[in-house]
Amino acid sequence: MNTDNKFPFEMYSLSGMGTLVAARYSESKMELVEVTAGKVRIQIGTEMIEASVGSFVYIPHGLVFKVEAEEGYAAVRGMKFDLSIIESNMVNYEAEILYMFYIQSENKIKLFTSEHPVHKVLSRCMSDSYEEYVSKDVCYKLPIRANIYLCMTALLRHYCGNKDDSERLEYHNVLRLRPVINYISEHCAEKIYIEQLSEIIMVSPDYFTKMFRDSIGKTPIGYINGIKVNRSMQLLIGSDKSVAEIADEIGFYNANYFHKIFKQYMGVSPLAYRKANK
Repeated sequence: MNTDNKFPFEMYSLSGMGTLVAARYSESKMELVEVTAGKVRIQIGTEMIEASVGSFVYIPHGLVFKVEAEEGYAAVRGMKFDLSIIESNMVNYEAEILYMFYIQSENKIKLFTSEHPVHKVLSRCMSDSYEEYVSKDVCYKLPIRANIYLCMTALLRHYCGNKDDSERLEYHNVLRLRPVINYISEHCAEKIYIEQLSEIIMVSPDYFTKMFRDSIGKTPIGYINGIKVNRSMQLLIGSDKSVAEIADEIGFYNANYFHKIFKQYMGVSPLAYRKANK
């Protein structure tokens, strides 16, 4: 893979047994991964998804992810592109849709199989883009950029378009929760109380908890702990800080409690995760 700073886009094709994509993350790049052979396990943040040949998974920016062959040989290919390719062409209402997509795709991760309505678009765009990327014919970046827009349009419409009354209410509530989400992001390493969060949008703690769970798909505490665990995964694979230092940095302040929460989400201890992914 090589990255052109003027066109922040990469494609790759990987095959073999065991780990196909080592644990990694990007603060500014999204990825679309297609399984081209066999079966794989894809870790996305604290979620684990099993996918077979022909399936697609969208990888949100900021989440640690890893791909492993599940039964012997497997293969994947992917496209990786910077947020700027999409965000530079979003204004006003469209930017609101993009924010909604970021929140929904981070917390309601989906597998796009051949039966899914957006699968045909994703498959065509991936194949066309890969052919252009490999051949690098004259102006090859133009059709790749067009395919990125087509893929994102299909995903945005799936997550955010043509909603019934209940889904429109959920959409409204996600936007209403935006200052809460921003607050959590900025203060995640601190002690956060439900009462604080509910006051931001001026509702009762009980109503806030229900609205958050119904709209985001997780309880407020589950959401906060998920962010902390994902951040700890970044530090475990990207730094040499001790588990105690990481626990303190992400706001657990107690290595034993951090160990308990991490194992609850990931099934292994922080040290075991680091050993398997360094």
